[in-house]
Amino acid sequence: SPTSFFQVNTASTEILYSIVKDWIGEIDKNTTVYDICCGTGTIGLTLAKHVKEIIGIDIIPEAIHDAAFNANLNGITNAKFVSGKAEEKMPLLLSGASGTIIGIVDPPRTGIHLSVIKAIRSCSSLNRLVYVSCNPNSWVGDAVHLCRSPSNTMFGKPFRPLKAIAVDLFPHTPHTELVTLFERIQENKDSHSEVDKVKNQQTDSKEN
Repeated sequence: SPTSFFQVNTASTEILYSIVKDWIGEIDKNTTVYDICCGTGTIGLTLAKHVKEIIGIDIIPEAIHDAAFNANLNGITNAKFVSGKAEEKMPLLLSGASGTIIGIVDPPRTGIHLSVIKAIRSCSSLNRLVYVSCNPNSWVGDAVHLCRSPSNTMFGKPFRPLKAIAVDLFPHTPHTELVTLFERIQENKDSHSEVDKVKNQQTDSKEN
């Protein structure tokens, strides 16, 4: 639909989606993926066959219609899409969430609404979040809220950024899509395992 969002650089978009899939970690038929600001549903739908359920949310009704059409076109039956503001829908959707929960956010240039960040922080089952950003300025503010210490207004254990990469979807312009993996901080001896793995990969690449 004319009002639906979709990346027009399809070759680079395939690279972007493959990074998202690689970074969300281990997924199985007990995993539910929340695709926030899902547009026509493409990111979530590429993961559907690997997980229990895809739940997409977008403010544009035409985009939700297109997402449902795309799911039906590809024979995908474990995806559902919700029309509405993410800040209104996500707190309710995540309040009863259980099992393994993974979040993907691909917001507009204004970033994620604070109510969505609070819902993500408050959902203890959601421990990994892949953030696809088209605006580094709004990304900074969102990252601060995701990673700040708990307070009277921000509940739940904070996240931390593990790795990030820019994907060039807009050649010959200063704009890129920034993909960042956030992981919730866990207070146990294994909490640094993913960070250590990233550090080891960086060390190996330097030595090579």
